[in-house]
Amino acid sequence: MTTIILTSTVNVDLRKCGTFQSNVNDRLETYLKSILQWLTKTQFKIVLVENSGYNFDELNNEKILYKNRFEVITFVEKDLAEAQYCANTAAKGNSEMFAINYAFNNSKIIHSSNFVIKITARFFINELEEFLNQFDLDKYDCLTQQNRDRCEMVGSHYKNFHYIFDRKLLNQNGHYWGHVEDIWKMRSSKFTNILICKQFEIDPTQRGGIPEIYYNI
Repeated sequence: MTTIILTSTVNVDLRKCGTFQSNVNDRLETYLKSILQWLTKTQFKIVLVENSGYNFDELNNEKILYKNRFEVITFVEKDLAEAQYCANTAAKGNSEMFAINYAFNNSKIIHSSNFVIKITARFFINELEEFLNQFDLDKYDCLTQQNRDRCEMVGSHYKNFHYIFDRKLLNQNGHYWGHVEDIWKMRSSKFTNILICKQFEIDPTQRGGIPEIYYNI
């Protein structure tokens, strides 16, 4: 069974680099459209993690209807002592990696999965489930999207989670590196059995960090 971790930030920290879409309503509209599609159009387990304290009350019915495969995990990054290092850098990658680990450590449904895929919550990939059904994911160490220089989607076999998603953004020389897409590319490259996905077409979706719309992942 595969779990999708959807990473979200409704109330953005404007001190972070790349905060183009900062309006709460705009971000929420984008997230809700995607999340509802993940729930109604796939059978994946869905863990929605939110790091600014937003509870997604709009999804209260879905929390009940899909309770066996959907959970919302919310925290306030700035209130957690263990996340204070995220406040000392403008790189959003630190916050996302912390959130992924927070979801993993606090989830009730992830740990019955053999594969975990992180996807930025604003994006829905309609073809992903059909595509993955062609493969025995137990035979793969990790998963990347077609363009490995991007970082909207990255996956790991459960056994490799703590390496692929290690929250310390250290490059191959052991030095801090704020570009999380480079970190994931480096880490996935350590493995032989990598599932590199096809390029998926998606509904036109505004990126959160810069004024660009994505049409594929």
